[in-house]
Amino acid sequence: MRSISILGSTGSVGQSTVDLVKSAPDKFRVKVLTAQKNAALLIEQARALRPELVAIGEDTLVRQVQDA
Repeated sequence: MRSISILGSTGSVGQSTVDLVKSAPDKFRVKVLTAQKNAALLIEQARALRPELVAIGEDTLVRQVQDA
């Protein structure tokens, strides 16, 4: 199993990577997910992939992500 970090997971390339990981859960373990400002999608991805660390770049959204 490969451990990966997905930086910019809510962007187009990041979403494609998340879809790939979801299609092969026995091959990948997500350690880190990051996004700049799409907190809702980041939270959804974090719930599905259960990474060790989640980070959002927009300061005003940190609490929303933490609470989720």
